[in-house]
This record gives sequence, C-alpha cells and structure tokens, in this order.
Amino acid sequence: MPSVLDLQRVISRYDAKDMLGAVEKFPEFMSKQLHVRPPTEKNPRRSDFRNIVFMGMGGSASAGDLVLDWLEDRISVPAIVHRDPILPRFVGPNTLFLTLSYSGDTRESLAGFRAARKRGSNLIAIGTGGKLQKLSAELDVPFLDVQPATAPRAALGQMVVATIIALNSQGIIQNPTTEIDLASQELRRLSNRIERQVPFSGNPAKRLAVSLKARLPIIYTFRRMASVARRFKNQLAENSKMVAKYGLLPEAGHNEVEAWFKPSLPLAPIFIRDHSESEFERSILQSFRSTIAKASRITPVEVRLKASTRLGGLLLPVLYLDFVSVYLAFLKGIDPTDTPWIRLYRKG
Repeated sequence: MPSVLDLQRVISRYDAKDMLGAVEKFPEFMSKQLHVRPPTEKNPRRSDFRNIVFMGMGGSASAGDLVLDWLEDRISVPAIVHRDPILPRFVGPNTLFLTLSYSGDTRESLAGFRAARKRGSNLIAIGTGGKLQKLSAELDVPFLDVQPATAPRAALGQMVVATIIALNSQGIIQNPTTEIDLASQELRRLSNRIERQVPFSGNPAKRLAVSLKARLPIIYTFRRMASVARRFKNQLAENSKMVAKYGLLPEAGHNEVEAWFKPSLPLAPIFIRDHSESEFERSILQSFRSTIAKASRITPVEVRLKASTRLGGLLLPVLYLDFVSVYLAFLKGIDPTDTPWIRLYRKG
C-alpha cells in the first residue's frame, strides 16, 4: 500500500540508522561545510595547472562528477573524474590532483594518491580522516576535513562543497559562496515539499518511488546532467538494492533505442531534464521519448526541477532522487543504510 510511506513506525522499523534523516538534512550539512576552510599552505597557490584530476570511488567520486558538470564552462583546462588506481599518462607536475575519499581508507584512492605523489602532481586531499589524512600530514599535503554523515553517500553535499572550496583556494574558480548559499536555500524548499511528513497524496517523491517498485529503472539525460543520472543509479543500488542503468542522449538514439521493442522485463524509463535545453536538444529528446514509448508501450517519467543557479540545477534533482531511493527501500521492507555486499567486496 502506498500509505506505508506515511507511517513513521514503518520508517523507524527499517531505518535504524536514519538514512532518511540524513537526506532531509542534506541542505543543512551542505551549508555547514561552507564554513570549513582549507588549511594554510606553505607554498603559494598557483593557477597554471594544465589539467585537473578528481580521484575517487563510489559516493566520493560522485562529488567529482557533480563539480565537473558544474564547472563545465568555467575552467579552460582538461579535467576528469578518475576511478582507477592506474593513472593516465598525462598526470604529472602540471596536474592538480584532488583525492576524494570520505573514509580516507579506500584502497584505489590511496593508490592513486601515492602514484600522483611520485609523479610530482600538486595534491589536495578531502575526507573525514583515515589513512588519507595521516598520509597527507606526513607528506605535507593540504587536507580538507568533511563533516561526518550516516554513510559516505549521505555526505555528497559536504564533499561537493569541500571540493569547490579546494578549487577556490587554488585560484581555479572565484568565490563560490553566493552560489552555494542560493543552492542551499532552494534545496531546503525542495526538502520541505517531499520530506516524510508530506503525505503520499501530495508528495511526488513518494509517488515516483511507488511507480518504480518491482521495475528496472532506465535513466536518460544529456551529458551535462550525467552526474545526476549516475548518482541516481548508484543510490538505487545502495539504498534501494535495485539494479538500474543510465544512458546519455543523443547517443542512446543511435543504438539503445532498438532494445525497447517489446521488452521482456518490466522497465521504467526516466528522463532527467534541466531548463537549458536548446531547440535541437528538445527535438532529440522528444523523438527518443516517443520512439521508446511506441516500441515498449510504456509511458516515461520526467524529473525536471527549476533552479536559479547551475549548481542548484544539479543538486535539486540529486536530492529529489535521493528521497526516491530511500522511499523505495521502505516499500521493499529493507534497510537503506546497510551495505553488506560492499563490505564483503572490500575485504577481498
């Protein structure tokens, strides 16, 4: 029954570690992180980096994805999010290498950090502590503290703000305070509309969660919103314990569209959109949407939230879909926080 999401006793039964509370406090945690300043560096900052690498895994890497999508038209040097301990050949003395590791103990991120150090890269580390903080202290590398959360994936707001502050400290971007404040205000307003106290009848996040139960979500968006789509896929995996996938337009129209003809699985197509689409992009999306609807006889769902800033345009759908993933966990009768299979993988 959809009304199960309106029963606090049911939520409490499955949410002992309060993942929903962490999602509801996303804007608050993000605002507080803004006041954490990077440590003073002995060496003067430089702004002549030839490339930027955000090194991370899982939820920590998601912060790099969001920041990179946000900075798309603000930086003039190549920048990537790297998710592998083996570094690209171009990483060297002219690289700004930001290691993002909430726990500070992620083995792939630590390996990348050490490899970048050997190549003479300019290092910054971001997290809550662990081996990364100790190694940073030993090597005199700036370390930016992140406020703890229920789980690494629940600290996305803090990780994003910390990364932005680090880039500002290196002269890569101008002071981001105003844009972060505006995004935080809009996030609070959104959270108030979809938090647990808002009943199912007036809560679009709860209704979307119900529509996705027992279906395979297939998420589509344009490249500039890829960080949001990837984040939702990952949140469905970790919070909702569901397999999902995402694809990017217009590429999906040249191959994946064929797979929608009479699908053998119960699929749920979801389009994540923003409000900066060109006429050309709108025609691509409409054509793709109508084609898969005709082929599958399934009506796609759209997630489209208006924001006053580019950062807000990314974070608003992230927060909205985080709520959806946690509500889905409750509908399935599972704990959204616990990740036993990730723990087993890390022991390997």
